[in-house]
Amino acid sequence: MAERRHSGLQLSWVAFGWFVAAAITAAVVFVLIQLGLVTREAPGAASWTLVAIIAGFGTGGFFTARRASDAPVAHGLAIGGFSVVVWLVANLLGQLVDAGTRGWAGLPLGEALTVLLVQAIAATGGAWLGRRWTHTG
Repeated sequence: MAERRHSGLQLSWVAFGWFVAAAITAAVVFVLIQLGLVTREAPGAASWTLVAIIAGFGTGGFFTARRASDAPVAHGLAIGGFSVVVWLVANLLGQLVDAGTRGWAGLPLGEALTVLLVQAIAATGGAWLGRRWTHTG
């Protein structure tokens, strides 16, 4: 039964959803920077960054579920998991290019886990909404 539920997981759509999520997150962060809400000195900048992540990954999950509507929760969780893969590859490449790179210590573990959890929850919620939208409209 579990195999049947997850048999609709399509990795190409997971990658597509992650790239959509990353692009929208970056666009929202750039807008927030221009508005002066996200700066090094701004109080609450971390909260605004989380809003950008929720908007971006929710949208990425939504579009993924609209295109591949089987197993929306699995697609949403996989988009969050894809972030872990990208993070690992980016850190490894950073270490290869410049050994002085902060790499793994660049973001404290608690913050990294929080960001990854928020990404997975937002993508899963977006995928669930996308699936509902596909079957009702």
